[in-house]
Amino acid sequence: MEEKLPQKAIIYIAILALSALAVIIYAAYIMEWPRVYWFSVLVFLILIIVSESFPVPLPRGGKVTVSFATIAASILLFQPLIVILISISVELFLLLKNTNRIKHLFNIFQFIVCTGLASIAYNLYAPTEPDLTFANFSAFIFSMMLLFILNHTFVTLILAFTQEEKPYTIWLTNIKWCTLQFLSMAPLGVLIAFIYINIGFWGLVLFLLPLIIARHSFQSYMDMRQTFLDTIKSLSLAIDAKDPYTKGHSSRVADYATLLAREMKWPEDKIEFLSYVALIHDVGKVAVPENILKKDSLLTNEEFDIMKKHSQAGAEVIKGVRFFAAGSGIIKHHHERWDGSGYPDKLEGENITLGARILAVADAYDAMTSDRQYRKALAPLEAIKELQDCSGTQFDPSVVKAFTRIIPKLNLETSRENHLDNLTGKASRIT
Repeated sequence: MEEKLPQKAIIYIAILALSALAVIIYAAYIMEWPRVYWFSVLVFLILIIVSESFPVPLPRGGKVTVSFATIAASILLFQPLIVILISISVELFLLLKNTNRIKHLFNIFQFIVCTGLASIAYNLYAPTEPDLTFANFSAFIFSMMLLFILNHTFVTLILAFTQEEKPYTIWLTNIKWCTLQFLSMAPLGVLIAFIYINIGFWGLVLFLLPLIIARHSFQSYMDMRQTFLDTIKSLSLAIDAKDPYTKGHSSRVADYATLLAREMKWPEDKIEFLSYVALIHDVGKVAVPENILKKDSLLTNEEFDIMKKHSQAGAEVIKGVRFFAAGSGIIKHHHERWDGSGYPDKLEGENITLGARILAVADAYDAMTSDRQYRKALAPLEAIKELQDCSGTQFDPSVVKAFTRIIPKLNLETSRENHLDNLTGKASRIT
């Protein structure tokens, strides 16, 4: 997150700061100092520093760490004010050390509110000593859900304000990764508390090993996802490299298709899948001879018949890849036309899958606004008018209308040399 923030973000952080102050005042009011065992507090301060030292980045910004398990355990063991101290200890240290203080101040405020309210809730509903009673268990589940929802909501909102995106889209993208963390870390928190109560400090030291393994497993999962995405990007670059006039075409089409699908209210997981498919929508061109791809004049009928086979060939290529199998129809039919005069199957209207109709508009717009061997690029507004003129014949009218609504987001005046990084969102580091 940058030092210079939008006004919405500044107001949001100010409200969060006031909320944090209110939580601290209440936690201090209900604090029973004789019940504090400072050695235990020190142990958990060390534990959270160790667990916070290895964050795992999320796809759309933010991060997760195994410190969630430590906080969960501290809610079971300590009073709310101590829980707050433990949860913000790392951020307090970074606030003094790091120049990007706004980010750490936000984290401190949101941790105070999240962990403070979760701990207060647990103490209200389970005021007895930690044990395996149903009352304590249900109170713990409630406090963990409260912590999870508040933390994810606060981070989603700050990312939305700073990245100028809709909170809902960021929420949907990150929720599956955060849910995975919640389901794995909350039980570990219970285990940490149980071990510390029954075995003590050295039992906790031995428990660090499975905690590290849990973090490594989550990191491996995220690394595998990133490797998969990098492979797709490399493949799209290889496809575009066959023709120097189409450099960056696949990544730009993926950008446009993503914006279109989001404008048309697609679920975020389907939008992400469509962006991957769009990146390799021209993979079938590997089967087209280079003398046709690079011809500097209009194709003959025979040559165009060969070129038209690339959509069918692309569908065949990805049909054997389990992850992409569902997208084969999108690739195969992205040159079909709304009036049924396209190829390869002459489908018409809503018989063409919506993903293919979205891809058709994105593909056509980028083709028209790019230089080709046989013509110069159209100006963006000329290309948009062409899409509108062909609405109802070549293109789905609803998709063209959606495209006109996203025009302000296309940055038409900026260079389009490289759009590949847009697919993964901006890398903010808030948790």
